[in-house]
Amino acid sequence: MSNKLTINTDTLKKLGLTDGEINVYLALIRLGESTTGPIVDESGISGSKVYVILDKLAKKGLASHIVKRKTKYFKAADPNRLLVYLKEKESELKEQEDVLKELVPMLELQSKTAVTSETAQVYDGLKGLQTARERTLKIMKKGDEMWIMGISKTPYEGSMTPYFKNYHKRRWEKGIKCRYLYNDYAKKPHGELSASYPLSEVKYMPKGLITHAWMEIYADTVTIGINKGKSFSVVIQNQDVADSFKIYANLLWSISK
Repeated sequence: MSNKLTINTDTLKKLGLTDGEINVYLALIRLGESTTGPIVDESGISGSKVYVILDKLAKKGLASHIVKRKTKYFKAADPNRLLVYLKEKESELKEQEDVLKELVPMLELQSKTAVTSETAQVYDGLKGLQTARERTLKIMKKGDEMWIMGISKTPYEGSMTPYFKNYHKRRWEKGIKCRYLYNDYAKKPHGELSASYPLSEVKYMPKGLITHAWMEIYADTVTIGINKGKSFSVVIQNQDVADSFKIYANLLWSISK
C-alpha cells in the first residue's frame, strides 16, 4: 500500500481541476511511473474514465506517458508545473478581462435600450444583495443622499460585514451621504460602527421594533433587502415610489433617537 499524505485539494480545485483530475494526478504523484491498473486502484476512478482524465491532464501539461514493450506508462509532471499552469490560467483570465472590458459597455448600452424607466427586479443570494447595493455607487454622485432604514443584526450575518464596511468606505470616498435607521438592539456594534463613518448619520427606532428586512432609498430607487434564511433584494425603480418612501423615512426619522 502507498503512504498517503493528507492533502488539501481546495487549491487544486481553484486551479480549475475536477475531482477526477485531482484524484488521478495525486495517484500519479504517489505511484510514479505506472500503467492504468494501479492508477485505477489508487485513484478510485473507473478504468473507463481514467484514460479520458489522463488525456485531460496531459493537455494541461500535468501528466505524460511513455510506451515500453507496447504498454503505456503514465507519470505526473513535476509538481512545479502547477505553478506554470497557474500562470497560464492568470494569463488567460487577463485576456478574458480585456475582452470583457470591451464587451461590458456594449452590453450596458443594449441594456439601457431594453429596460424601461420603471422596473422591479429581484436579486437572489448574498451576491445578489451586493449587486443591488453596488447600483447605488453607479448612479449616485457626490453630494447625493441615501437612506438605509430598518437595519437589524441579520444583514451582517455570514460574510456580509466585511462587504458592507468596504462598500461604505467607497461611498464616503465618492462623497455620498447616508442616513441609517437601526433597530435599537443592533446598536452594538453595527450602529456604532456606522456612526463612525464620514458623511453618516445614525438614529435608532423605538425599542421593540424588530425588522429583518431593510429599505435602501436613493435617487429614483427603493431596494428592499433581507438576509435571514433566504437572502435576496427587490429593487424598484420608480421616482414616485422613491419619493413616497422618502416621506415614510422622514417620518420614522423624526420619531427615532
